Amino acid sequence: MYGNITSGSAVRVPTTVSLVRYFAKLIELKTSRRNLYCAVLASPLITATAAAQPATPPQAWLSTGGTSLATSGSSGTLNLPDGRTLPDGAMVFGVNNYLGPNFAQFGDAENYQFALGLLPHLEISARLAEMSPVESGKRGARDLSANVKFMLPRFFRWQPDIALGVNDVSGGAAYFKSTYLVASDRLGPVRWIAGVARGEDYLGNYFASAEVPLWRSGASVILERNGAANNVGLRYESPAVPVLANARFVATAQRAFATSTPAGKPYARSAFGINLVIPVGENGRIWDVPARPAPSAVAVAQAYPQAGAAPEPAPAAAAAAPGPVLAAPPRRAGMDANAAYASKQPVLPPVAPPALAGDAMARIRDALVAAGLERVRIGKRGAEMVVEYENHRYNQNEVDAIGVALGAAVRLAPADIRTVSVVTKRAGLALYGTSVERASYLRFLGNGQWREAQSALSFQFRPKAGRGVQWLDVEEGPRGYSRIRVEPRTVHFVGTEKGLLDYSLAASVQTIVPAWTGAEVYTNYVQTVAESDDVAHGFLGWAQQRNGLRTAVLSQAIWLTDSIVNVTSAGKYMYDLDGVQNESTWFVPGTGDQVRVQYSHLREQFRYRSDHIEAGLVSYMWNYAPLNASVEAGYQRYRGEDKGPFLQVSRWFGDVQAQAYLKKSDVEMRIGFGLAMPLTPRKGMKPGWTHVEGTGSYMARVETKYARRGECNCINMGVVEELPMVYGTRANYFNQGRIGREYIVRQMPRMRNAFLEYTDLMNQEF
Repeated sequence: MYGNITSGSAVRVPTTVSLVRYFAKLIELKTSRRNLYCAVLASPLITATAAAQPATPPQAWLSTGGTSLATSGSSGTLNLPDGRTLPDGAMVFGVNNYLGPNFAQFGDAENYQFALGLLPHLEISARLAEMSPVESGKRGARDLSANVKFMLPRFFRWQPDIALGVNDVSGGAAYFKSTYLVASDRLGPVRWIAGVARGEDYLGNYFASAEVPLWRSGASVILERNGAANNVGLRYESPAVPVLANARFVATAQRAFATSTPAGKPYARSAFGINLVIPVGENGRIWDVPARPAPSAVAVAQAYPQAGAAPEPAPAAAAAAPGPVLAAPPRRAGMDANAAYASKQPVLPPVAPPALAGDAMARIRDALVAAGLERVRIGKRGAEMVVEYENHRYNQNEVDAIGVALGAAVRLAPADIRTVSVVTKRAGLALYGTSVERASYLRFLGNGQWREAQSALSFQFRPKAGRGVQWLDVEEGPRGYSRIRVEPRTVHFVGTEKGLLDYSLAASVQTIVPAWTGAEVYTNYVQTVAESDDVAHGFLGWAQQRNGLRTAVLSQAIWLTDSIVNVTSAGKYMYDLDGVQNESTWFVPGTGDQVRVQYSHLREQFRYRSDHIEAGLVSYMWNYAPLNASVEAGYQRYRGEDKGPFLQVSRWFGDVQAQAYLKKSDVEMRIGFGLAMPLTPRKGMKPGWTHVEGTGSYMARVETKYARRGECNCINMGVVEELPMVYGTRANYFNQGRIGREYIVRQMPRMRNAFLEYTDLMNQEF
């Protein structure tokens, strides 16, 4: 449920109280709860990005684009846009109290900003401006605007950075609507900006700035002119903070001088701001190898001569110092990563001979059970080792569990094994299999060089693992009998004519109980935790969340063909409705694309009549593996019986997903932005009779009606409203849609890290 009332938008966001308090101390503005909105948004992102994939150090991406937001809405200096866009994957939350001379009739301002480098050279951002009147009782102004900026590619060597941007793409209150073209570059120590703008005069027709760094302190002095306004200020960019997932803080202070208002009165005002820059995904997060040393390729080849290929030559560094050659973290000043573990020489025992294959399989089974995997079953088919498992412990990303299972099987397999296949299951139903060539994967575990191993990796939906397999145990291994999942459920109203932020926060307590193969019983109980005054006692009272049992369904998943899976759920929905939901997904062979068909039929029974709700969609999702990006387009029938097309662009940065979307029906069109983030640790509780977990991907959205200038972007409640699958295929079976050979190959470094981090098998003797 989300919506807004005239120029507002509804947002679903979780709250982390500790970080909110910490962030509040850094902002010398008003300390009301609404001033902490950016911190509320940013807090789960810091937790979500703490465990990351290896990437270039922050200094690398900081040099390729701007790192903070200008008050005008996009990345830039103090108030002006820059010719660069945010680095690919950089996410920024900002708050400031800047009030330009063209808004001098107001007394104070609060500006909340968000921006993301969604794609290379493409940046999207949003701003919520709250301008209060000089005298109480008079009317202020509020504006929620969306912005986009595109950086042109370089066509010649001396070309400056050039970007084209549009501010306030859609909205009836167009205080900041403008289009601009800007260029920027460095001339000696000075970075300059020059641009032209058309639209509202807060940027002026022409603008320019110069920035001079203060040595290597992280601070710089900035002088700007836009239109008739002149500003001088300081900007300070902090070093990366490792405990906050290498996030950075950017603080600004500025003062207007020699400036007049549109009425000709002198204008001199100070403003302060702070940005939190989070390098999510694979851009800017440093991920060191575990403290345990990984053996070198030479050591592995010598200890496992039966594995196949000839030993690789040792790197030059290995000859200079004893000990293994490590998969080193990014080099830093004054640190030699190889020497750090040179004294810890791993002792690698030889592989078990074929006669002891049963003992080796038993060790694999015991190791995976100890690691927290369920329904483990180990078998042998000729020279292939087959491992079946189910995972409910590593809930941020299934590749962690695949990495643990593959690593254990490759490390402990008997000598005659040439191929290791791992089958991922859910509710006992085999979903997909990942196979590797044992010798090359073993070398990959040793040296971290994944290119040889990836060429031999294969992937298959609906694997036929059981055919011809001699199982160590006929029955599956131990499993948990229930799971309790807790996540926030929020309804937020942002930027309405009645308030800056209104909300209803509830706890959603879900239970999942496996039944038979492919079947699970799912329930969802909702309990309200906190509400704003307007929701609890005011005009938004209709948005209160109802307490009680919201959902109770039985879900059954089956394979219709080798590439089409079907999930059907039946039972109680939305407190009072009963019905059925069905979702069929076709994994297009030879691609990473997916086709979805959904249908929902719900009924509410009254004494003398019954109401029916029918909704559904059909869509095609095109995946582009190199960027972990997808484009999904389709046609949807909404809950209110209106219907129309939709388009969604999504991008995964590690375990954080960003999406921008457009939905159109025969009533109205909406645009929105969403962030999905894990609210659970990378390694959760070990399953038992029951265990508690968070959600692997929680979606927070901002959505508003598309309106032309001067139109009211009042959202009509009950239209363009989706009826989502309560037990969706992607979320519950297929790793949030992140699946397929190309995705698994690109996650091999993470798989290796999971094996080294969560097991001790690489350096044990057996």
